[in-house]
Amino acid sequence: MKRKEFFTTLGISAGTVMFAPFLVSCSKGSSVVDPGTGGTTGGTVDFTLDLSLAANSALMAVGGSLTNNGVVIANTSSGYVALASACTHQGSAVLYDSTNNRFNCSNTGGGHGSQYALNGAVTAGPAPKALKLYNTTLTGTKLRVFA
Repeated sequence: MKRKEFFTTLGISAGTVMFAPFLVSCSKGSSVVDPGTGGTTGGTVDFTLDLSLAANSALMAVGGSLTNNGVVIANTSSGYVALASACTHQGSAVLYDSTNNRFNCSNTGGGHGSQYALNGAVTAGPAPKALKLYNTTLTGTKLRVFA
């Protein structure tokens, strides 16, 4: 192989290695996680929590919350609310703030700190879009969360 061919091949190979991840992430069929879907792409949310179990007991009291299956669930003064648990800005965990009755991004560093209303709407950026809101139904001590 001639020197010019070698360097051309080397340059193409290095460029492919460096830029392939960016090309894949922008492709239509990529498997990039969309934070607005609760951490899943193409999956559906439909699960039931037994609130009588110790692991779920936080939801028994108003102000309590927990995260399960990519969804943050809170017992608010107006009932149960379930939202995607990944901030739509950069995917950090979203937590329920019972004092202010809202959801906050856990990443509060410079340029972060998004806040969301109980319906998932962005009330303070930089989040570009609302969190997905899921339905909830309570039957006895069984709380179903579903799309």
